[in-house]
Amino acid sequence: MLIKLIEEGIVIKKYIPILLFCITLVLSACTQSEEDTQDYSGIIGDGKAMGYVYTVTKEDNTFSWKIGYKGDITTIEESIDNKDELLSFMTAVCDSKLILSKIIISLTYFLVVAVISLFLYNKNRKILKDGAIVIVLASIIALYFAIDASVDLSIALQDVKHHYLRLTN
Repeated sequence: MLIKLIEEGIVIKKYIPILLFCITLVLSACTQSEEDTQDYSGIIGDGKAMGYVYTVTKEDNTFSWKIGYKGDITTIEESIDNKDELLSFMTAVCDSKLILSKIIISLTYFLVVAVISLFLYNKNRKILKDGAIVIVLASIIALYFAIDASVDLSIALQDVKHHYLRLTN
């Protein structure tokens, strides 16, 4: 009886890779959504950062972009000539948004360190004196990241402005 069960187990183990392959094929066929088809029409993507906005819309087989700055919206049909510039604009806007979030996180970290330091100072001055080096280092690191991200944001915004002006002029 035991030998028969072991032999059946070995036979079942031979079919597991084939079964997993079939399940993978069935799942990939079932996960195709309406957006994956060629006939999809509607908004493909959008983004905004520091006053700059873009919206990509697909109708039939053409893409149209609405780009703008502080409410001044321009609609541009995507072509071979402006495709790279439009993608560069989109990338620059997304980068600006990410860098802005990095600044916010760095300054939030700095504020948390400052609040904890003030709390410890009011609670027990000896604890603050013992951990002063750690607090100063944490504050310096937070400020360094915030200043570095500020410089990166300035460069990214100049890049966005450059692409925006090239597209609208």
